[in-house]
Amino acid sequence: MQNQRSLSDAKNLAKIYRYTDDTPQKTIKNSIQAAQQIKRVLSTNGLQITSALTPKLYESLSTACENLKTPVESVLAYVSPSAELQAQCFEADDDNCVINISSGLINLLHADEITFVIGHEIGHHILRHNQEGDTQASVESLMNQRAKEISVDRAGLIACQSLESSLRATMKVLSGLPDEFIRFDTSNFINQLRDADQQDATLEDSLATHPSLILRARALLWFSMNDEIMLGDKLGSLSLKKINDWVRKDLDRYIDKPARKKILTIESDLYFWTCSKTATLEGKFTREDRRNLTLEFGEDNVKKLITAIEGMNIDEVSEFLNYKISESCEELAQLVPNSVNQRIENIDQKVFNLKAGR
Repeated sequence: MQNQRSLSDAKNLAKIYRYTDDTPQKTIKNSIQAAQQIKRVLSTNGLQITSALTPKLYESLSTACENLKTPVESVLAYVSPSAELQAQCFEADDDNCVINISSGLINLLHADEITFVIGHEIGHHILRHNQEGDTQASVESLMNQRAKEISVDRAGLIACQSLESSLRATMKVLSGLPDEFIRFDTSNFINQLRDADQQDATLEDSLATHPSLILRARALLWFSMNDEIMLGDKLGSLSLKKINDWVRKDLDRYIDKPARKKILTIESDLYFWTCSKTATLEGKFTREDRRNLTLEFGEDNVKKLITAIEGMNIDEVSEFLNYKISESCEELAQLVPNSVNQRIENIDQKVFNLKAGR
């Protein structure tokens, strides 16, 4: 009962720090079997983090669990021998997880920085990220994956209770450099983004599964100023809504904008073709229909429609518009498979409201 109550506390805390675009997915995959296999491999090829074997690492684990309101017994953590800077979380079941941290990452970081990394991975567990699965790789799923990283970075910060340690860990992971080669100047680090300002984001940028670590560092800096979750005995003055808005603008500016623009373009096309279909349902295209479409979509688009259907009979016009609607729906489904049905419903409602003169 205590374990369930504590996990409930962890989930309630996560509802606060969860980034607004990190939306839970409906598709759930069975990851328990995979976690059991990982557990077997790590138990024979890794070192378990325990108070007896790795007391300093266990202290980092305990601190992370305590600050994230998660029972320490629900997290089974291992260190595996690898020079790669990696950490992973696997779901054992709804209440328990397995974490694997590479020795290369452990050797690079100090205790508080390791706590940040562990908290980041526990965040994936609390938010059930590892139990979510997309039916296919898509622009939407990649955007959601990037949003998840914003959420769990916040979990890492809450775990270690130190913005400095969080940013130091971020700089080290980004560069692979130890303390002796880095001057931890947060302003100059984040100001590297100025170089990226010279070029607009591209659709290729939207294929990344993780946001830039520099963007994530700035997002952490902003989150440290929030007015809901105390960090290091201090409470900030900025609302999480405002912080989330800033983060979204940052992600749009450097990564997501082209993808969002493409989605919006296809939604606009679908709206236009559906309105056109509605306007011609009675087998004629009246002056009032043309005027209404012109007010909504502009004269040029309406002229293109008239040119396209000129000379067609009623059945041919219907077939043409049905094809364009189907084509737009398919394109939208490829980009946003998880939310396509809701988006189409919203467009249909918008068409209905336009027809009703609302």
